[in-house]
Amino acid sequence: MPDEWRVKIHSPSDLAGRARLHWTSDRLQRLMAGKRLPLHPVTHAAFLHVTGLMSDDASVTSGQVKKYLQINHMISLIAPPFRALAKAMPGRTLTLLDAGCGNSYLSLAFAFLAREANAGRLPQIADWKDTAFDLQVIGVDSNAEVIRQSRERAEALGLGEVMSFQAVPLSAAVLPDRLHAVMALHACDTATDEALALGLRRQADLLAVAPCCQAELAQHFKALAARSGGSHPLEVILHSPNLRRDTAATFTDALRLALVRALGYEATATEFIPSAHTPKNRLLLAERRGRYNKAGLTSFLALKTASGEATLALERAVQDLLQERFPDGN
Repeated sequence: MPDEWRVKIHSPSDLAGRARLHWTSDRLQRLMAGKRLPLHPVTHAAFLHVTGLMSDDASVTSGQVKKYLQINHMISLIAPPFRALAKAMPGRTLTLLDAGCGNSYLSLAFAFLAREANAGRLPQIADWKDTAFDLQVIGVDSNAEVIRQSRERAEALGLGEVMSFQAVPLSAAVLPDRLHAVMALHACDTATDEALALGLRRQADLLAVAPCCQAELAQHFKALAARSGGSHPLEVILHSPNLRRDTAATFTDALRLALVRALGYEATATEFIPSAHTPKNRLLLAERRGRYNKAGLTSFLALKTASGEATLALERAVQDLLQERFPDGN
C-alpha cells in the first residue's frame, strides 16, 4: 500500500480509538513483556502507523514486532548519551545525521520523541523525562524512492521542519560543519566505515552504527588462506567459509571499535536485539572524550597483526588523522 494512502485511512482520533480497544493488558504484556518501551502502541499509535510498524486495525503483526522491538531497544541504548549531550549543550539545537537512512525508522523516532520530550510527554523514558532539546535531523541515502517515502512520513508526522533528506551518496551530501551525532543502521559493508569516518572527521560527539554484511575482511581471510601454506595461526578459521565469515565480522567490528577509541572516543559494542530475531544485531556506540587514546591505538595495532595485517576501509579513510595524532606510529 503506498505510504501516501496509509496515513489517510483513519483520522488520528479514529486510529487512537482502535489502538485503545485493540491493546488490552494481555496483548500489551505479550508485546512489551512488562517493559516501558519508548514507543507505546497506544500512546504513539499514529507514529507506528505512519512508519508502517502498525497495521490499519492498530495491530502489530509478527513481522512488524521484530522491527518494533529493534527500534525501541536501539532508542533505549542511544537515549542516555543523547541526554548527556543535551545537558552539556543547554539551549543548543542538536544535529543528527542518519547515514544510509533507508526507511528512516530510527531518525524519525528520534525527531518524534524529541518533540514529545519537549512537550513533557515521555514518562516512559526515564533518561528523557527531565530533558528538553531541539533536534535537527538529516537523512541521507542514495535510493531516491526511500528518501521520497521518508519525506512523506516526516510530513505526515508534522516533522517536516526538523527533518531534511538528501537522495545522494554520503560523500556528496551537503552537511553542516557541526554534527553532534552520526548514526547508521545496517549500512552495508564499508558504508558503515564511511559513516564512522565522517563522524570522526567532524568530531561528532556521538557515533552509533549497526554494521551489516562485513565482507571486506572475509575476502582478505580468503586470500590469506590461499597463500598461507597451512602455517597461519588462524588456519582452521581461514579454511572454513562459515567460520571465516563469522570471525571476519567480529574482527571487523573489533578493529572499528579499537580505532574509534584510538581517535578519542569511549566506545562499546552491544547486542541491541536477541540473535533469535536477527543475526545483524550488534550496535557500536561511541562518545567523544578527547583527541586520541594511545591504549586504543595499541589495541588496534595488535588486532591488525592478529588478523593478518589487513588494512580495512575505516583505517584507510582516517589514515591522515592517525598520522596527525600519532606521528611516531604508536
